[in-house]
Amino acid sequence: MDKKFLEFWGNLLISAAKKQEQIENLQRLATEGFKACEFQMNLFRDFYDLKPMTATPASDDQIWEKAFSDFMKSYQEFIGFLGLVPRKTYDELAQENDHLKKKISDLEKSLRSRRKKTGRQETDPALVVKGLEGLMKKQADQFQTLMTSYGKLYDHIKPSGNSEDVSSEAPVEKG
Repeated sequence: MDKKFLEFWGNLLISAAKKQEQIENLQRLATEGFKACEFQMNLFRDFYDLKPMTATPASDDQIWEKAFSDFMKSYQEFIGFLGLVPRKTYDELAQENDHLKKKISDLEKSLRSRRKKTGRQETDPALVVKGLEGLMKKQADQFQTLMTSYGKLYDHIKPSGNSEDVSSEAPVEKG
């Protein structure tokens, strides 16, 4: 017989045996019910120094509540180290996230409808920059024209007296 054939059938039977053991464990858990949890409860009592119920149930309740609270606090810290979040916290955050998404969507719709009512359209930033550049160029040209006209005005007005006084002054640049 082929070695691989025998190895295949051997592994198949071992796997079936392991599955059978898992099925038996699940059946035993179903038939025993909470008896299976008794071991964990005894372990919990031992580690948190909880004694069996005493005559005063009110004090027992407080002791159990404190032990449970301490346990849950440590459990929350432990799952936090693993990067896990309690389902309740996750659900609350998911609900808040959905609420905020809806609110953003509503605000965007409102903004779009207001723009439509005013007839205003969104402007392209490139057009705004181009417009500002055109305005600055126009103002620079107008300023240059103004300075040229002042220069011409100065040329027509000559001080009386020596022409040396005029030549000794710094020349005015044109253009």
